[in-house]
Amino acid sequence: MLIRRQLKPRRGFTLTEVLIAVVILSIVAIAATGLFFAFTKHFEQSADLTAARQRGEMVLSRLELPALQAGLSMPNKTADFVSAFSVGTAPKIDLGGVLKGVISGWNKPVYLYETAGTVGTTTYYKRLGIVYCLSSGIGVLGDEHEVEPNKSVPLKLSENCPVNQVKPATAASATDGWVTFSGCQVPFIVESVDNANKKLNVKASQRNLIPFFAELQYVRALYAYVSSPGGERPSFYVEDVTRSPAQPLVEGVSQVLFSYDDTGSDATNLLTVHLLVRGNRRFPGEVTLGDVPGWPIAGTVTSEDRHYRLVAMSTSWRVRN
Repeated sequence: MLIRRQLKPRRGFTLTEVLIAVVILSIVAIAATGLFFAFTKHFEQSADLTAARQRGEMVLSRLELPALQAGLSMPNKTADFVSAFSVGTAPKIDLGGVLKGVISGWNKPVYLYETAGTVGTTTYYKRLGIVYCLSSGIGVLGDEHEVEPNKSVPLKLSENCPVNQVKPATAASATDGWVTFSGCQVPFIVESVDNANKKLNVKASQRNLIPFFAELQYVRALYAYVSSPGGERPSFYVEDVTRSPAQPLVEGVSQVLFSYDDTGSDATNLLTVHLLVRGNRRFPGEVTLGDVPGWPIAGTVTSEDRHYRLVAMSTSWRVRN
C-alpha cells in the first residue's frame, strides 16, 4: 500500500518583517561605520600627537647635558667670566669675543637673548647660549699644581688626550683649545699636547690650584634657537660653537621659550624650556582653537600654527655650578 507523507505548508517572510530586518541591519552598519571612522580619527590624532611629543623629547634630551653641566669649573659672575676666558697678549686667546660674535652680549655661562614676552615676573626669551664642560675620564697625576696668572703649567695625565677633543689654542679661540679641571674655578687654554708622553701644558688668566688627580674637562659652548618660528617650516637649530655650524636638529618645533631664574635673593637657578611642537599633518583649516594648554604666551601662537595639532612641552633643570 502506498503511503504519502503530508508536508506542512511553509510560511514566507512578510514584507513588514523584511523591512524590519533591513532597518536593523542598516542601523548596525551605520553604527559600525561610525565606530570605524571614530577609531580611525582617534588613531590618527594619537599618532599625530605622539609624533609631536617625540620631536619635543629629542630637543629636551639634546639640551639636558649642557644645562646640567653649565658653568662647571668656571666663574658665573659676568665680570669674572669675561676676564677668565681671555688669556695672554700675543696672541690673545679670547673666547668671550667669539661668544659675542654668535650672540650679542654673551657674557656668562647661561645667557638668554631676544625677549619674547613677560608673564607675571617671568621674562621669556627666544635664544639660548650655554658654556658647559664635558667629563673626559682623564686624571692629572702628581701633586697639586699651583697656577699663576699667564704662566705655563706642565701636567702629567693618566691617559692621552683625544685629538678630536683637545687641541692647542690659537687666536681663533676654538673651544677645543680650552679645558677646565674638577675642583678649579677658572678655565685654561691648551698650550701644547704631548700624547707620546701623556703630557699637557695649560695656562690660565687667574691664580688657581689644580688638585691632585683632578679630572680634565672639555669646555664646550652651545647655541640653541628655532628658525622661522611660527612659520611654514620651523626647525630647532643647535650650534656647537666653533666646532660645527648651526644645524637643524628637529623639524616641526614651531617655537621655543627660555627662562632662567638667577637674580634676587630667592633665585632658584632654574633654567626652563618651553616647546610648542606641531604634529605631522597640516589641515586646510585651523584645528587648534583657543589657548594651547601649557604654553605660557598665547599671543605668540600664529595662524599657521593653528593648522596643526599642537603640543606644549616644558622641563626645568637646576643649574648647580
